[in-house]
Amino acid sequence: MQINNAIHNANDNSITGNTPQSNGGGSISDMFTTLLVAQIQNQDPLAPTDASQFVTQFAQLSQVEAMQSMASLTAAAAALQESMLVVTLGSQVGSHVMVAADAVHLDGDTVKGGFVLSDHASDVTLVLTGPDGSEHRIELGAREAGEVDFEIDPEALGLPPGKYAMRVDTNTNETVRTEIQGELQSVRLGADGRVILMVAGIGEIATSDITRFLGRGVS
Repeated sequence: MQINNAIHNANDNSITGNTPQSNGGGSISDMFTTLLVAQIQNQDPLAPTDASQFVTQFAQLSQVEAMQSMASLTAAAAALQESMLVVTLGSQVGSHVMVAADAVHLDGDTVKGGFVLSDHASDVTLVLTGPDGSEHRIELGAREAGEVDFEIDPEALGLPPGKYAMRVDTNTNETVRTEIQGELQSVRLGADGRVILMVAGIGEIATSDITRFLGRGVS
């Protein structure tokens, strides 16, 4: 006789007042005990349930409870790790960091950044696209493979405050990831439990967006 039959019989018994009562905890083990007792009480006396079925059902229950316990422990460990990360990164507030970003917020101050070229390029250009869709090109000339630094001076370029998309064009058509230097201003936990960082000139980012810590006193 299967558990689902026991559930049906247990529901019938509840009308006559014969259903075994659990402790009200609502746990899987309480439910299993209630259903198991109901199954035993309602089995056919002429064809009793094989005891091995009870063993199998109990083993399945143990597996489910073990999986639930593991999931709870994993969630608790993840929450603890995020909390510790907030404390650790909180001590870095005021430091300068390099952040992987494809956009930058300009407010009049010069912004520093960089990227890495895999190969030599004879023509490298940083392209900024403003809120109105207009493009502003910063010619960087020929560059060797490796790190390439750049500066964005809004005043010299005549760029009004706002958010600008960034990309790097090369004659080799290499896909380049741009990074922006900014000051880490705050660290907090989001509603989903993940750490959110506020970086000047960039905005809110995830911890995975940080590529380097430069320390304090970096201009």
